[in-house]
Amino acid sequence: MTEFFDLHLFQTLGQPIMVAILALSVLLGLHGAVNLCRPEPWRQREAWLGLVATTTLFVIGFLLICWLHLRIYLELPLEMTDQLADWLNRQLAAANNSASYGMPLYDKSNPPRYVIPMWIENEKYYFWFMCYALMAVAAWRRLSSHRFRATLLVLLTIQTTILFFVSNPFTETLPKFFGEISPWFTVNPAPMARAGIFMKLYPKMIFYYNAHYMWLHPPMLFIAYGCITLTFITSLFMLVRRQLEIEKLGYDYAKLGYFMLTLGMLLGYPWALKAWGPNWWWDPKICSSIMMWAIYSTYLHTRLYANKPIMWYFSSILGILCFAAMIFTFLASFFFPGEHTFQ
Repeated sequence: MTEFFDLHLFQTLGQPIMVAILALSVLLGLHGAVNLCRPEPWRQREAWLGLVATTTLFVIGFLLICWLHLRIYLELPLEMTDQLADWLNRQLAAANNSASYGMPLYDKSNPPRYVIPMWIENEKYYFWFMCYALMAVAAWRRLSSHRFRATLLVLLTIQTTILFFVSNPFTETLPKFFGEISPWFTVNPAPMARAGIFMKLYPKMIFYYNAHYMWLHPPMLFIAYGCITLTFITSLFMLVRRQLEIEKLGYDYAKLGYFMLTLGMLLGYPWALKAWGPNWWWDPKICSSIMMWAIYSTYLHTRLYANKPIMWYFSSILGILCFAAMIFTFLASFFFPGEHTFQ
């Protein structure tokens, strides 16, 4: 709990939502496991209602996260005295003269505020899994295969379990962000020391938290991750038996995911230049993302030859491999040093 920003209401409202999501998804996972083993569908209507309820709770929780970010914008401006602001503006102007991308001067009438998108820290997992839940609802409506539907539910259960126990945004609420800004609001140092704190916070506010690309690059990638998960599920079924309706669904999600992944990566390029300069290319996550994109491209290309012998199964294997590459790309942010490292 922060000393300068009350999170009690946010966490009090959010934690029951997460508990309900977990409870419903566990029941759905058990239902899915039963249907995977049955030759005939069992209690599909109840499962459908549970899936809709879980997804609705995800959306409600996401709206609560949006409310938190609005509070951060309204309640946490970086205010300072006019004298210190004038001194800082002279320093910023001098620094901007020799920088490729300058920082805006301090506006005394409108102090800088955090305009943070709803997919940072633990919230990004919440957004990612919410996207998958929404896609699972659409996929359920499109296909009647009870085993396919069951697999959708089992994957959702795995995701919500990870979210609840490892990356719950309602118990660990933006710990890095609040840890970074806490000295500004909890310490009353000398003016020059306060200026030093400001110059630690301000560049990250401009080039990360408030960056326009932050509203486009990450969510496109997380939507692509949801699509890749659907492609993975359909690829598993394609390996077992050729069912055109399942294959077509997987291909449709693959096209959407490929578009979002490609556009998201392209939008990350100018952001990387602005935030990190030219020395970003060999970041491990960027390299692994290019690998994932190449596998995804190959998957879509092989779909052009799906009617040829063996290609159907080769395409399925590529869909599974693309999912594995996505997991590797994500884990690269934890285990390999670079600009994207979460540690």
